[in-house]
Amino acid sequence: MMASSAIDRIWEIRPRSFVYLFSGGKDSAAALALTRNVVREIVEELKAKVYILYVYVTGNTHPLNAYCASKVMYWHREHYGFEPVLRARNKVFQEYMAKYGLMIGPQRWCYLEFKEKVFREFHRILPRPVLYIDGMKPSDSKHRKEMITEELQYVRAYSREYWSWHPLFSYSHDDVFSILSKYEEFDCVLRLYEVFGDSLNCIVCPYRSNSKLVKYHLAEDLSIVYDFMKQTMRSLRWLKLYSFAKNKTLVLSKDG
Repeated sequence: MMASSAIDRIWEIRPRSFVYLFSGGKDSAAALALTRNVVREIVEELKAKVYILYVYVTGNTHPLNAYCASKVMYWHREHYGFEPVLRARNKVFQEYMAKYGLMIGPQRWCYLEFKEKVFREFHRILPRPVLYIDGMKPSDSKHRKEMITEELQYVRAYSREYWSWHPLFSYSHDDVFSILSKYEEFDCVLRLYEVFGDSLNCIVCPYRSNSKLVKYHLAEDLSIVYDFMKQTMRSLRWLKLYSFAKNKTLVLSKDG
């Protein structure tokens, strides 16, 4: 359950800008579903604005993710008055991938170049205080467990200062799917996970498990991704991870 103390504190902070960081994935969708009613109540009282910010990673976000995310965002504009904001950098993911390879950790180029710079640019035009709402949980990773210590936090990072609300702080993986299954407006999010095992906000991701990659490969040929990696990347680590995609026919059958 969301902590009532976090909501009480938000009333005290009196944000002028509420920004949902929305990827079209299950966690950010569940965070939106959980908080949208109380956020609407707060902003009506404070005369604040609510934005749903979606970042398209050029060259790595699947078009199905963009369509699904946009569908959800425009539904919330119609029913809640939340404003969709769709952004992308004028860079191509594959250029960085060939130059630097894949990276993990908080300083990875895929986040800094394709998302954080977009966040920073949008942040500059927002009236303060700013409250960001995301789908992150301490259980997501070791780094997030160290970073997320409470449901509502004040953050100074990457030349930005803001409040960050993590409404899924105490929710489990199963809780998230249970939340989304109650609302038709999130059906497309659930369908992506059913077919691909992922939201496809990023097709190539060093955090994705091999089992997820194989499920994705069964639904859509990843051998082209492997061909690019074989041609350009110096690290054998990631090439090995994608080696199952060398020959699609080896994993084409869903029965064996």
